[in-house]
Amino acid sequence: MSEARSNGQPEPTAEQLEILDQPTTPHMVTRGDAGLLPHALMVTKEDLGPHKFESYHLGELNYKEPAPDVRSAMWHLFVSSVWRLRRDVARKPKRSVIHWMILNAISKAELDMIERLHVEWRMMTAPLSQATTNIWADACIRLDYPELFMKIILDRWKYRSLPISYTLSRFIGFLGFKSTKTYALAKETEDEAKKKELEEQGAQYLDDAFRLFALYPYYEVPYDPQGYGALVEACCMINTEEAWRRALVVSEEGLAATPKPLLTVEALEALVNCSTLREEAEMAARYKSILADTKDLPTAFKRHAQFDKQGVVVDQINWLATDKIRVKI
Repeated sequence: MSEARSNGQPEPTAEQLEILDQPTTPHMVTRGDAGLLPHALMVTKEDLGPHKFESYHLGELNYKEPAPDVRSAMWHLFVSSVWRLRRDVARKPKRSVIHWMILNAISKAELDMIERLHVEWRMMTAPLSQATTNIWADACIRLDYPELFMKIILDRWKYRSLPISYTLSRFIGFLGFKSTKTYALAKETEDEAKKKELEEQGAQYLDDAFRLFALYPYYEVPYDPQGYGALVEACCMINTEEAWRRALVVSEEGLAATPKPLLTVEALEALVNCSTLREEAEMAARYKSILADTKDLPTAFKRHAQFDKQGVVVDQINWLATDKIRVKI
């Protein structure tokens, strides 16, 4: 039986380090399982090469010495995958390796490690897809690590990010949530230094949401109601003078879009509530009228996206708020 590590995770056994060439998917092991890796993702001891070697981009790596807060089995897969990406190694890692690792990461340290693999993966022109970027977004939301996703999405050349509208709008919504939550904490604290720090952090999250919104044309992704709506909702919840100004600018741009307004039901409701709170009756009445007269407004979030075996998006499914009809967009 393998000995338990200090973090409670067992060391991989000799059997777990054997290779079985059989089909696999990124979901063979429950997320966060005790480090047990799908057999088809493993490598033989011959594939490992020396215990220490010099990576092209990462410097010296030792597969026997996991980084802090990284499970040994994940570190082993990371190092062996980096080694197999070398130009002089014929047997390259499977396409599913990087997806499986992102899906099963249980700490920010493991995500940082996989980001290093992603860079090596990209430099060696290994397969990356729209699904890869979407999986990164999911993991950074799950582990509350928006800074890493922003780092990846803002450097298109280094990471070969391939976002779809579903990915961008969901992360804009997450950043908006982080911003409103941080501003709320700032209002509750009596420590002036802490209050200022929280307000600056909340402003940074909101700025990042707008920065992500600006990437739609850069990645040639069509703007969607959920992206506009998430920004408007966040600004209305924060309700500072600057946030309210931004809410009005974004909402007017979304409402002016043709052939249909690019705004969600929730965003218009937030505009009504915020206008009422600010005692701007005429503006509140205008948004109520738009909400009543505009048909087929979507809700805040697309339910899911589907990808094919190559990681390319097949379709994105959305719910209409009026009649709950599923439509492809």
